[in-house]
Amino acid sequence: MTARFQINHFPSLRDVETDINWVKPVPLDKLGLSCLSGMPHYSLAGGQAGFTQVDISSYDYSSNSMKIWRGSVSDWLQKTKMAQAAIQTLDNIVSARPNFAGLDMSATHLMGVVNVTPDSFSDGGQFLEPEAAISHANALLSQGASIIDIGGESTRPGAAQITIAEERQRVIPVTQALSKQNILVSVDTRNPEIMRTALLEGAQIINDVSGFRNKECLRVISDAYKAGMSPYVVIMHMQGEPATMQEAPSYNFAPIDIYVYLQEQIDLLVSSGLPRSNIAVDVGFGFGKTVKDNLALIDWMPLFHGLGVPILIGVSRKSTIAKLDNNAPVDERLGGSIALTLKSADAGVQMVRTHDVRQTAQAIKLWQAG
Repeated sequence: MTARFQINHFPSLRDVETDINWVKPVPLDKLGLSCLSGMPHYSLAGGQAGFTQVDISSYDYSSNSMKIWRGSVSDWLQKTKMAQAAIQTLDNIVSARPNFAGLDMSATHLMGVVNVTPDSFSDGGQFLEPEAAISHANALLSQGASIIDIGGESTRPGAAQITIAEERQRVIPVTQALSKQNILVSVDTRNPEIMRTALLEGAQIINDVSGFRNKECLRVISDAYKAGMSPYVVIMHMQGEPATMQEAPSYNFAPIDIYVYLQEQIDLLVSSGLPRSNIAVDVGFGFGKTVKDNLALIDWMPLFHGLGVPILIGVSRKSTIAKLDNNAPVDERLGGSIALTLKSADAGVQMVRTHDVRQTAQAIKLWQAG
């Protein structure tokens, strides 16, 4: 069973603050921001979303609970006992992100999914042949994708791991062809051998669903950076392995536990020599999480700006949508995918991984115009 800490709210920061705290900004909508004209407010990662209040939280292990205090940023900075840490966290939250793989992180970018697999949960088998995958990638670009994410191994719940040779045969020809077209290619892999070859063949981003837990993967990225390739990475959180990750997901409180994990993995990559500016994170919606965990991650998405790096979110066609809507089949989950995407956009995420690029691009344009 999933361990869940009870959430308790407190009127005083003194009752919540400990040596280890987490800070979640509370985003304002456009009307809220317009009402603050001339008044102090803060932006989320230098983007369009802004805030004036924060939730400060801490764990109380003696009572299996999480304590939360909400207050204005000015009250927090005045009342905190940890002023230096508070200033650093606030700077992480508000600072504009450097370009990521050449993309302006003040905008919202779409990562189009190209699964070169026979068994992915959404489009397995449709783009298994290189020609079909390349054609689909170009179609996604014409629809508004900034990045093409190529995956050769299904990581759906219950999926078995394939051989390195199989993954190489699927991924590398497509990576080579798209890179020669000067397309920004991300390779979705957890295998160091595939990472190494993909970078040599022109991929600029490595998107690791296992979050670089494998030390050899860390070594590949470090070596590539030292060799002058300047690889970019996405650290994703996954509890367990695809074959077993949905059997019994367990957290104290998923957003906080995942934040701590991502912070540790960022530190590992930075200590290996990769600049923080080359790192993005993905909370891993649907990877070793219950429906309640997934929804909590969406609600708490602003928290992850405290890591000081861009955020990628992948909610497209996920099973949580079906579990909340009469077991809707994969091809009838567009509405849920867009709803989760726009809520994430309200929280200031910079990149959205999606199968449905045209519809998602349209939704974001309308969200930005409102």
